[in-house]
Order: sequence, then structure tokens, then C-alpha cells
Amino acid sequence: MTEHPNIALARDSYDALSKGDLDHIRDNLLADDVVFHVPGRGPLAGDYRGKDQVLGYLARLTETTDGSVRFEPESILPGDDRAMATVRVRGERAGRQLDDRGVHVFRIADGRISERWSYPENLYSTDDFFA
Repeated sequence: MTEHPNIALARDSYDALSKGDLDHIRDNLLADDVVFHVPGRGPLAGDYRGKDQVLGYLARLTETTDGSVRFEPESILPGDDRAMATVRVRGERAGRQLDDRGVHVFRIADGRISERWSYPENLYSTDDFFA
């Protein structure tokens, strides 16, 4: 049995991010009008619109943690135009540790990520970590 294409797309995004392959993400995974919704009040919170802003956000995640941030999908569920992933997020920054779980919801159009919502389990600790 083959993997559902929405699961494969979400998984590919996590694999590429773990390798720091932003070119693959830009060229193969994101819709031109992609929007990432990042909750909270920390310096990385906000809506990122378009490939340039989304890639800038992903680059800042990596830079802020000296490349230690990891999104580890624990499960990915498909829908007609969605995928939902439960993820464990880990990283180090300035002697502090982040170890949180959360949910990412992807909207998928024409085989590309067109929108992603992030829902950390502990928003306050995530905000503190990146502040």
C-alpha cells in the first residue's frame, strides 16, 4: 500500500527541514501564495505570507537555535485537502532546552502546502524559549 500523498508531503517537509534544505522546500513543497500561521506573542509569532516570508521564518528558527531545532512527526493523518501531524519539537538556545509537543495542520492544494497552522502544547514555554 502506498502512502497517502498528503502524508508524504508533510513528511517530506519535516525531512527537508531537518536537513536544512530550504531550496527543496521552496521549489517542491510550498505553493506560491503559502501562509504559515505561528501563534503566540514571541518574536517569531505571526502570519508569514508567500514563499520568501515562510522561508525567512524557517531560516530564523534554525539560526535562533544554531541549527538544533527539530520537528519530529509522531503521527500524520490525511484528509481530502489537509494533513494533520502531531509533532515533538526540540531545540537548544542560550543554555535553555525546548521539548514540547504540538500539532501542525496543513492545507494542501495542487500537491503543495498552501497553509500551515501551528498549535504548540505549551505556548508559553515556546514563547519564552524564543524570546
